[in-house]
Amino acid sequence: MRKIFLILCLAVCAVVSGCGEEAAQKNSVQLLFPNPAFGGIWNYIGNLCARLMSDAGYEVEMRFCKDANDQVTQLQDAIEKNPAAIVIGAQDAGNLGETLSLAKERGIPVIAYDRMIMHTDAISYYASFENNSVGEFQARYVEDKLNLKSGAGPFTIEFIAGSPDDSNAPLFYGGAYNYLKPYIDKGQLVVASGQTDFSAVATERWSKENAQRRMTDILQKYYADGKSLNVVIASNDDLAEGLILAEQAVGYKGTPTILTGQDAGANGVANIKAGKQTMTIYKDPEILCGKIVRMVKAVTEGSQPAINDVTNIKNDVMTIPAYLCIPMIVDRENINIVKDFTK
Repeated sequence: MRKIFLILCLAVCAVVSGCGEEAAQKNSVQLLFPNPAFGGIWNYIGNLCARLMSDAGYEVEMRFCKDANDQVTQLQDAIEKNPAAIVIGAQDAGNLGETLSLAKERGIPVIAYDRMIMHTDAISYYASFENNSVGEFQARYVEDKLNLKSGAGPFTIEFIAGSPDDSNAPLFYGGAYNYLKPYIDKGQLVVASGQTDFSAVATERWSKENAQRRMTDILQKYYADGKSLNVVIASNDDLAEGLILAEQAVGYKGTPTILTGQDAGANGVANIKAGKQTMTIYKDPEILCGKIVRMVKAVTEGSQPAINDVTNIKNDVMTIPAYLCIPMIVDRENINIVKDFTK
């Protein structure tokens, strides 16, 4: 009788232990984010998401990668821990697909944060800002400030786009270029360098040093001898600063009438206040991180997250249900609404 009782006790303990392990897995979230050195405010975003997720009651493991291959290794380890969900801000949009197939096999929901992940059908949801609108908002700002609708011009313009391994970079650039192309075709906007293909204007790793080198070359070749560069569409604030550094390097005196940016990071805000940069696109991380927390809560509870786009967000394999937030234009008139990402 004592032997039977002992067996029953061991069985109950095993069940309780198993339930505890399952509960821990159900409550755990893996956050994988890019190297902050390459992405402006990623350090702030990662820590904010981790804090909000923890405040919501989840056990969170957050990792920043060193490079694309390191993120693959981190993802492999994250999958082995069998979490309730994985949230990924991709270092390289095309480098994770093969590894993510294992997450799909194990039924782990994967949410892509801000950057779409290519070459995979293992993405459950995507949350970002309306990234075509980023470039279009920059372009509309130029249109308004230069009175292009009224036929003003000609003005010179150059483009500095983001990194080719970031799936958002072509969206930012395409939103701006496609909106302004009719004015280019009419001759109201003139690209003196002739560089308008994404491959020509893209900037590896979003590096301001790479942007500086390219823009130094353009300024020396096409804007010497008093020729003015009126507009630069830079896809983020680091690239805008690359143009500012290039101007300083060549002694260019004719600061563009309009220099755009994105992210509203510390350098961008400082440059706008100093009159070196004209505007930036503000994408409040608290809005998007808050949305990610609500998505995770829904998938871990077995319900459908609120989404607002089921047709337009595609990688090269599938259409991904998405929630897209609306960004905001910020210039000197309203720059004080921007949060300090360095805190």
